[in-house]
Amino acid sequence: MNLLVMFAVIGIAFFIFFCSKKTMEKDKTLKIFSVLLFLVYLFRLFTTQDALNNVFNVLLYDIETPINSEDTWLFSPGMTVFILFLRWSTMASMLWIIIYPFFKSLSLKYLGAIFGTITGILNFIFFDQHLIAFSNNTDLWSFKSIQYMIETALFLFIAVVLLCDIIQKKEIIPRKKEWLRRLMIIIGSFFAVMPQTLLYNLFGNYGEVPDEFTYSHLFVIAFPFLLMFVVYYVTKKENQISKDTIITYLAFAAFTQYFYMRRETLEALPLHLCNTAVLLLLLAVVFKINQFFYFSYFANVLGALAAILLPNYSSDLFTFSVIHYGYNHLYAFVIPILAVALHTFPRPVLKHMYKAILVFSIYYVSVVFLNAWFNNFATVDYFFAYSDFLTDMFGVKEIQFNYMVEFTYNGLTFRFFWLFQTLYFLIFILLMFTSWYVYDALFQMADQHSRLKAKQALIKLDHLKLLKMLDGRMPSEPMNPGGKDMIKISHFSKKYGQSERFAVKDFSLEVKGGEIFGFLGHNGAGKSTTIKSIVGIQSITEGEIEVCGYSIKSQPLEAKLRIGYVSDNHAVYEKLTGREYIYYVADLYRVPKETRDERLNILAEKLALSEAIDQMIKSYSHGMKQKLVVIASLIHEPPVWILDEPLTGLDPISSYQIKEIMREHAAKGNIVFFSSHVIEVVEKI
Repeated sequence: MNLLVMFAVIGIAFFIFFCSKKTMEKDKTLKIFSVLLFLVYLFRLFTTQDALNNVFNVLLYDIETPINSEDTWLFSPGMTVFILFLRWSTMASMLWIIIYPFFKSLSLKYLGAIFGTITGILNFIFFDQHLIAFSNNTDLWSFKSIQYMIETALFLFIAVVLLCDIIQKKEIIPRKKEWLRRLMIIIGSFFAVMPQTLLYNLFGNYGEVPDEFTYSHLFVIAFPFLLMFVVYYVTKKENQISKDTIITYLAFAAFTQYFYMRRETLEALPLHLCNTAVLLLLLAVVFKINQFFYFSYFANVLGALAAILLPNYSSDLFTFSVIHYGYNHLYAFVIPILAVALHTFPRPVLKHMYKAILVFSIYYVSVVFLNAWFNNFATVDYFFAYSDFLTDMFGVKEIQFNYMVEFTYNGLTFRFFWLFQTLYFLIFILLMFTSWYVYDALFQMADQHSRLKAKQALIKLDHLKLLKMLDGRMPSEPMNPGGKDMIKISHFSKKYGQSERFAVKDFSLEVKGGEIFGFLGHNGAGKSTTIKSIVGIQSITEGEIEVCGYSIKSQPLEAKLRIGYVSDNHAVYEKLTGREYIYYVADLYRVPKETRDERLNILAEKLALSEAIDQMIKSYSHGMKQKLVVIASLIHEPPVWILDEPLTGLDPISSYQIKEIMREHAAKGNIVFFSSHVIEVVEKI
């Protein structure tokens, strides 16, 4: 009978596929059947308790636990391993084919078709073994058997339809790069839906409880961070549809993994914070509900991290309960962060935080009331807001039990620990705001990193352009060999940021060696803008600037090595001595020690700074700092010396000294280029 149903399903799939001529009809059919498959699977998930979960130590790895492993086996070891991995492959393939119709990812289509068809056929062939694994019987007419038959038929039908579409469109031969990408998808997808009893089934017990920062606990703590970074760096260059597909797959995987464990008692209802997160994340991702998502982002990530660091279990690492606990909190921690990092949801702003607080407040009030109500029927402790788990951990039980309100209604006792529960709420809100600032700092770091990467890419591109323009010459050679002794500004324009107004517009100028060029203009005319572009402090919007034949845009390092610059603000490192500062600048310009000492002594003597050169700069006056900057700008004997308002605020003697040095420097054949807004100063020099 199993095989008859299988062939009938394959035949129907072929018939529907080739009878549906329009792509729209096929897409609609796939979406309907995908939703139907998910609903049928959920029904089994909520109603079936697998007998396979109790199988222990099939590979006889655990020889210390006093359990007779073979008494728990349903099949031979080989068949057990096969059924386990068939179940595993089926779950991964099922999510691929459920999600594919809504995202149209070719990788999901390919994997769902191939894996789905193979595993679907195998599920029919080994149908009896599946029934034994479910309930330890093979009654083909039982309710569970009929339900699983329908699920397997739907699963195989969709997989065969996808396979037919691939064959028809000749999408069956992926490139080598695509094979590697799909292999990574397979590995990640399989991990996401690993059967939670797999390790227990195969190996028995690990032999250690992962708590109190044992080695296994440290692994459990580190793993979510590692997984998050791996997924991010593997997928960050994918298109947005692929990123959204990954987040959706993880949300579905989290949901199915959470309900892998049966939920039959009041205590097991999904009302703990991270359990609620699993449900809300699926709704948020599928229906784009921002309030639910940012509630998970600000509240659940925090709760999941706390649960990972301070778990409340006492079982072995490989047991069902610990693996289930790990998967649940892993997803509650990882999915929200990845969803923002991969831009499935936008970066939060403050209004998202307030909405998250509103949702959390509703959730918290609800669980406080439900704790008080349900404890009349069973022991429950949603979000640890009722028991003494937290107050005992932090040694403040008296706050909980000394401030309590209790009343009876219709024979039911309602107990509220009003002070503890209020403080708990306020502290969690405070932690949510703390997480906001942590996220904001991380966003800024990420932005800086992105800008750095973009700048590095631009530098690399500029270098390639430079090599092309030099046409075989060395990058250390000037772009314009004929301009070795000049500053050449050609049609220079500069705009700041997004402004439409030019600070400088279409400015051209040539200054040759031996000249002292006074750059005149009123305040705000654009003198400092031009100078800062010449020395490479700010970018050039349009045009070109050459210093000694080197382009400041394409050859900035070579150009700057030939410039001495005195800025208009004289910013120096005040915790250094004058000599230390000069040495620092000399190192930047690759000046040998003997040469720097000789030049420093000469310049310090000319500027009357010899006695103060070994004192801390913070003790210098304004004029002394300006003299130090002049020395620093000349320590490498630059062929181009540029000064921005160099005489402002100086006494007459200091002004005279700097003017004399300017004349001496130009007399050696160098360029002296200085700005001023006072025409008399320029005339005298």
